Amino acid sequence: MNSGILVCFLGTLSFGLLGCTSKAAERRNCQASALVLMIYVWATLVMLIRSAGLPSPFSLPLKAAAVSVACGICSALAYYAFQFSIGFGKVSVGWLMMNISSAIPAIVSLFVYGEKLTRLKVLAFCLVLVALYLIFRGRRAETRSETSSTPGAMQTKWYLLMLVILLTNGMSSYGLKVIAAWGLPETTKFPYLTVWYAAGLATIGVPILFQRVRITVREVGWSSIMAALSLGGQIAMAVALKLNVPGHVVFPIAIGGSVFIVILGGLFLFGERLNGLTAGGVSFGLAAIILLSLSSVPTERKDYQIWRTRAQPTRSMETGR
Repeated sequence: MNSGILVCFLGTLSFGLLGCTSKAAERRNCQASALVLMIYVWATLVMLIRSAGLPSPFSLPLKAAAVSVACGICSALAYYAFQFSIGFGKVSVGWLMMNISSAIPAIVSLFVYGEKLTRLKVLAFCLVLVALYLIFRGRRAETRSETSSTPGAMQTKWYLLMLVILLTNGMSSYGLKVIAAWGLPETTKFPYLTVWYAAGLATIGVPILFQRVRITVREVGWSSIMAALSLGGQIAMAVALKLNVPGHVVFPIAIGGSVFIVILGGLFLFGERLNGLTAGGVSFGLAAIILLSLSSVPTERKDYQIWRTRAQPTRSMETGR
């Protein structure tokens, strides 16, 4: 248990450093589109290698492929919006929005799967609304105090980017819940993620191709670090769960802890100070993220059990029946 907690904290550190590295790459003048593209290149290569070791490496039901493409596109849009927004916004707020977006799939699950609306979820949703209100009010106050010739345009752009993050990032991982509920074999997740990353790669890559954006060694180097940190965080969470650390411990520590690390990094490494409204919004948002993580654990455990019990070797991967 103690070793599992240690691994969990290592995952937290990895995810937190990922957010800080994103800001560091922006400070080194890395192009947002080129940087995100290379992250998806590395991730797609890793998943291709992992999927190649399966008996049927690229056998994926059509309906699962369609879900994977849709969620992969959401993922690419979310991370590009985040990376672009920190060029003129605070990384702590952007990273918070990336994680607070988990409220959207939680709401969708209430209607799609008939999940129970618990008091914990109600409280979390209320905290999300308070956080968003304070953050947007704080952003407006900051913009008014800036001596910019086009404060209105920049403010509108920032609002739109935050909206994109909120609506897409949480939903980008929702597909894993969907295919688990379908009872597809557990190994399906590897070709699923391969298509997921490839769809994100295409989403960013096609516009770059037409715009003829030049990718430099700088973007290749920083993206490799970010991809390694992302992979390290995912592996650490998986190992912690295998070491019997409860999900209600792993998820709040990993997600909430990473946000706290990015807040500290924004303050001490990049000199990003938060006004009272924004700081209040971030605090409420951090509390909401932890509550959302706690409220989602029983459902995620149930989905995993369904996946394991239904995924028999004789089951057809084409139909999932």
